[in-house]
Amino acid sequence: MTYTTKHEYTDEQMIRRVTDVLEIRNIMAKHAYYHSKGMHVQELAEIWVQKPENQATASFGQNWGYNVGMKRIDAYYGQGSVENNKRDLEALAAADPSIEVKPENYGMGSMVIHALTAPYVEVAVDGQTAQGLWYSPGAVGGVHPDGTASGMLMYEKYGVDFIKEDGEWKIWHLFVGTDFAVPAGQDLTGDTVLEQERKIAAGEMEARPAPVIDDPDFIAMEAYTNKYNYSFYPPLPEAYYTFADCTSNGPEGNPNYKKEVK
Repeated sequence: MTYTTKHEYTDEQMIRRVTDVLEIRNIMAKHAYYHSKGMHVQELAEIWVQKPENQATASFGQNWGYNVGMKRIDAYYGQGSVENNKRDLEALAAADPSIEVKPENYGMGSMVIHALTAPYVEVAVDGQTAQGLWYSPGAVGGVHPDGTASGMLMYEKYGVDFIKEDGEWKIWHLFVGTDFAVPAGQDLTGDTVLEQERKIAAGEMEARPAPVIDDPDFIAMEAYTNKYNYSFYPPLPEAYYTFADCTSNGPEGNPNYKKEVK
């Protein structure tokens, strides 16, 4: 349900709402910069929800499902990314002893760019939550122990729910839907996501199952399709009064949530 009746705001309320939108955009800009530097632990501590009741329902979703609860999000996106960066650095150091394995070198040789464009933010009439939608052209890459390097271009949608904690906006539910990811120097043919979709539709190959993650706080589902510009999730935010009236960017708001797979 959306809030369709035009709400009359006082001048003070309108100023607050404009300020809310600017603060939310800055939060997402900070997310983009922290993500590019692999500063995920700091990001979770600064701009994600901190109250226990909100951390319990926080989520980080992607095409294949949702990580639910801050413990699971940290294991995947926070400390999990630190451990991945450490393993990558150890592999580089094994090939080149001049490379030191230490925290300040984590992420060495990698590139992560997920720019955020076309921001669309809707603040609830009650001022306690907000929803945002962004489109993200991105590029990632890195060097390998054998001296080679690789890169990939991608386009994604970000659907985000925010909640106010003690007057400050925090990320509550974040969903990233990837339309496609293409290796640098390769066109949209070959073994790309789009070509895999074509092969599956033509019966030339079987669909790959979602990653198997042995954790009760991970909800596996086809949360987003890889067919470019086909998925209508996450939806464009609409005016709403309170969070109970809108479609969540958490797992329960996904049209495939608890949908029986035939």
